Amino acid sequence: MNRQIKYYLMTKLIFFRFIMITLLALSLTACQLSIGTESPKSDVQIDVTPPANDLIVSPPTLKKATNWETILSPYIEQLLQTSSSYEGNSVLLISDIQNRSGNYLETNSIDATLYRLIDSQNRYTALTKNEINQVKQQIGISADDKLVSRSKMIAVAKLLNADYLLFTTIYSVPTDSSDAVLSLELIYTKTGEIVNRISSSEINHGEATN
Repeated sequence: MNRQIKYYLMTKLIFFRFIMITLLALSLTACQLSIGTESPKSDVQIDVTPPANDLIVSPPTLKKATNWETILSPYIEQLLQTSSSYEGNSVLLISDIQNRSGNYLETNSIDATLYRLIDSQNRYTALTKNEINQVKQQIGISADDKLVSRSKMIAVAKLLNADYLLFTTIYSVPTDSSDAVLSLELIYTKTGEIVNRISSSEINHGEATN
């Protein structure tokens, strides 16, 4: 009988120790998981100071568009008024702009202005850009040729049977402190002769004397 009691007590004791050991192991595991999932603290500090009230951000400066009609109008008027070689129904080729300014030029805007001014004078029939570009392509000249020259444009004018060539050279673009520097030439296509030329010095001189 005593042996049975002792055996029973020993069994209970072993079972109790097993339960305690199991609970202790589960408790340690839970602590480790809690430590492993804790978010690391960052040493980086974020500056949340509001900007000063007197800080003013200036908007970007927009470049003022050049009014080429105002610039070119006196050149066209004087060029045509002083040209004695005019013949009725003459065909005129308005050349590409020869840019010697070293700056970017809005050539499309300048071309459109020249066409408008010539058309308003009712003296010449100007060939269209499409007609000119077709012939330029046939003789290997790019439509947006950057190396514009009199010889090239005279060759195109002859192929299109133009009587005259209006050749424009821009030496300096206008700024806030200076005017544009340029010249316009009226060239007789058959001979290549410059029958009339108007430059900035003549325009400025005329304005100074008025």
